[in-house]
Amino acid sequence: MSFRYSEKPAKQLLWYFLMRDMGLSEDREIGIDAGCGHMENKRWFRTKRYIGIDVDRERLAAAQAKHPDAETICAKLEETSDVTGDFVLCVQVMNNRYFDVADTIAGTEALIRMVRPGGVLIFNISKRAFSFEEDIFALLKRSFDTIKIERYGALSAPSTVFSPIIAGLMYLFPVLRKGRGYQKIYYVCQGRH
Repeated sequence: MSFRYSEKPAKQLLWYFLMRDMGLSEDREIGIDAGCGHMENKRWFRTKRYIGIDVDRERLAAAQAKHPDAETICAKLEETSDVTGDFVLCVQVMNNRYFDVADTIAGTEALIRMVRPGGVLIFNISKRAFSFEEDIFALLKRSFDTIKIERYGALSAPSTVFSPIIAGLMYLFPVLRKGRGYQKIYYVCQGRH
C-alpha cells in the first residue's frame, strides 16, 4: 500500500482511513472511483477493473493518459447511471466547493445505485451537508448490511509538515478528531442488498 501525503492533518487522516479500508476492494471485479480527478486513489484499488468517473473531461483525459488501463466516464455524480461495480469510492467530492450541496441526497442515491449486491461503498461528506445526515443514514440503512461511521475534521485548514504525525495521533485516539467540532463524516458501507 503506497503512502499519500497531505499537509492538512484532517486530509491525511482520510488517506490513513483509505489505506486501511481499500483492502475491501481485494479480488472484486469492478472498482468505481466516483469523482476520480487525477486518479490519485487508483493505486489503492485492488479490483480487476477500474472505472474513473469525473465531471471534468480534460482532467479525465489527462488522468487516463497516465493510466491507460483505466476506463472512464465523464458525468456529474448525481447524474451517473448505467454503471455498477463491486467496490465504489467517492471521497472529497460531496464536500468540495464545486459540488452543489443541494445535490447531496441525489449524489448519495447515485452512489448506492452503483453498488452491486454484496458490494462496498466508501464516501465522505463535509459539514455543509450535515443537515442531510439523517436522510443519508436512512438511505444507507435500507441498502447495506453494515455501516461504519467515523467523524473527523479537526485541523482541516492548517498546513504543517507534521501532518502525518498529527493525523496518526488522531487515527489512534479518535477523541482528537473533533477539535472545535467535526467537519467531515466518513462512511464505510458493506453488504449491499
